Amino acid sequence: MMLSWLDVALCALSFGFGFSANQGGTCLVAAADELVRRRPPRVFIGLIAASAAAGLTAVPLAWTAATDGPSITAAGIHIPLVVGAVAFGIGALVNDACLLGSLARLGDGEIRLLALPFGLSAGILLIDQARLAPFATWPSPLSTPSLLGTVCLLSFLIVLTLASIKLTATEPLLPRTRWPLALSMLVLGTTGGALFALSPAWTLAHLLQHSLLLGDMRTGIFAFPAVAASVLGALAASVGQGTVRLQTPSARDLVRTFGGGLLMGIGIALIPGGNDGLILSAIPALSPAGFAAVLTMTATILLGLIGRRRLTRGGRIDPHRT
Repeated sequence: MMLSWLDVALCALSFGFGFSANQGGTCLVAAADELVRRRPPRVFIGLIAASAAAGLTAVPLAWTAATDGPSITAAGIHIPLVVGAVAFGIGALVNDACLLGSLARLGDGEIRLLALPFGLSAGILLIDQARLAPFATWPSPLSTPSLLGTVCLLSFLIVLTLASIKLTATEPLLPRTRWPLALSMLVLGTTGGALFALSPAWTLAHLLQHSLLLGDMRTGIFAFPAVAASVLGALAASVGQGTVRLQTPSARDLVRTFGGGLLMGIGIALIPGGNDGLILSAIPALSPAGFAAVLTMTATILLGLIGRRRLTRGGRIDPHRT
């Protein structure tokens, strides 16, 4: 089977996506942990920068129609979405990492995270059995050229610039092999925005939902190489930094990862999608569902961290290089 230019582009973009995720230690749990500990919210600002960079990439791609139908869509707020966002937030807390954080930490050698896809599959399958009606989506107001779109692009650029300046000004001394956080988030947002615009079904969540549960092998043919390339990118970044440390998991680690994945899978099925798609696709598309889901996830994780900290009297989680 001959590879098209799109196949090659998706794999290259996915590799860069995984590489930058590991370099930046990107994780919604780590971002919430900074807020709980009243530390400078560098990861949180980094996620905002990545979202803005994704918008600056995805919107022009949609306008130029560079492929056979790149699309950015929006969806409304509904009760299952809120329930799913809460379930995802609890699952990320149990797993100590969201989907982006799991990708970054898998590259560092946390073998327990190999159990995550099994938990995700179980959660997605559980909701699939409920036979919920599909949720309506519509083209984003930014999907075609307009004055609003131009204003939003300018706003994305301003947000990205201000966030990058803030991150650069507070950047600690780093090893030569480690990228500045501003650069990591720029690459993460650019590659993520391009991936979601060119092939929205490239993620692990879509691979599990469509290929394994719905029998859509066409999605699997596109998604599996992209997912594999993102993992290789995270591993390559970790090797380059010398931070690879294979960690043999205990039975408790595997159960915790599976359980967290199950809850995150429930969230993925109800939202639908994970926090990677919400931050890098739904929010830049001005989707009400994207904003509501991310805010609900973040609030859930914050409350969970506060409760955990009080119960353990300051006991600390282990987010990826916070």
